[in-house]
Amino acid sequence: MPKKLTKTNYKNADKSEKVFIEDLRVISKLNIPWTKIKNKKFLITGGTGFIVSYIIKMLFLINQQKNLNITVDCTTRNPKKVKALYGEKLTKKFLKIHKISLLNKINIKRNFNYILHAASLSSPKYFKNNPIDVVLPNIVGTSNLLKFSEKKKIDKFIFFSSSGVNGFLDDKIRPNSENVYGALDPTLIKNSYLESKRMGENLCYAWLSQKKIPIQIVRPAITYGPGVKLDDGRSYADFISSVVKYKNLALFSDGSALRNYCYISDFFSGLMIVLIKGKIGDVYNIANEKEISIKKLADLIINKFFKDRKLKVIYKKKNDYLRVEFKRTTVSTKKLRSLGWKVLTSIEDGFKRTIRTYE
Repeated sequence: MPKKLTKTNYKNADKSEKVFIEDLRVISKLNIPWTKIKNKKFLITGGTGFIVSYIIKMLFLINQQKNLNITVDCTTRNPKKVKALYGEKLTKKFLKIHKISLLNKINIKRNFNYILHAASLSSPKYFKNNPIDVVLPNIVGTSNLLKFSEKKKIDKFIFFSSSGVNGFLDDKIRPNSENVYGALDPTLIKNSYLESKRMGENLCYAWLSQKKIPIQIVRPAITYGPGVKLDDGRSYADFISSVVKYKNLALFSDGSALRNYCYISDFFSGLMIVLIKGKIGDVYNIANEKEISIKKLADLIINKFFKDRKLKVIYKKKNDYLRVEFKRTTVSTKKLRSLGWKVLTSIEDGFKRTIRTYE
């Protein structure tokens, strides 16, 4: 990460660093009262995850820019991977790493203002062969963290859920608000992620009701950006990987399903607004309400940015992953927008920035 956010360092930064600086400039356009988190201490679970790594790096840059004196602790089962991911600059003073499993009793002596529980296996490549590993962090891990939070005087406990917990709805009512729900079949292994996220949410409300833990829930839609794992198993990650490797983009369906892709800096700004302005006990969708089909996204990527590579969209038989086959996923962000949030990054700019970091 760059030492300071100056024009000189931006000029000398590598592509990945430049994208983070550009993202920070976009985030700074929103009227976020950053002084509200001055001197605050964060505990964030899932230190090697794509979304978490972005949150930590962006908090580091904002801390530098705004002189907020915030610190971040993160949990992981693989400290070496975390240190490699963030580098010595972040881990020396700003970031403290705890090697723990959330499935065991949590014994961290430090006090925290905010606990952000984001540790989870969300990729469909795990649903078939590792459903237990998918379920347990969302249920047992959440329970252990809530028990841990009872001993600390925290300001907020934020559970990272998913917009998929709304289940299968009549697509005519989309974009749907946070309190509209449809069916999910609990006997299908492919629903292990969403069913356990539902239970995780219910646990949060149990602790709010009985123990007065100040919980909030954020429901990300499809979130992408720098750091997304290219072997994630979801279509957009496959597309990015294919472009970087100069391969044709493969579809395992007709590509007509509508998705709403949210660039990571817009998710981050939404999360910060929820943390600073949101109400205790509320649920907030963080998403881009602009829809695009999977097929059109593939066409956009190869025809608008990488036409010179002469890539094509090809159709293949379904792969071995268990995907939850929603035809439409758009959710309403009216509640979050009422707090002053808005999407600032177009899908064109977002994917262009993302792919730049891998080139």
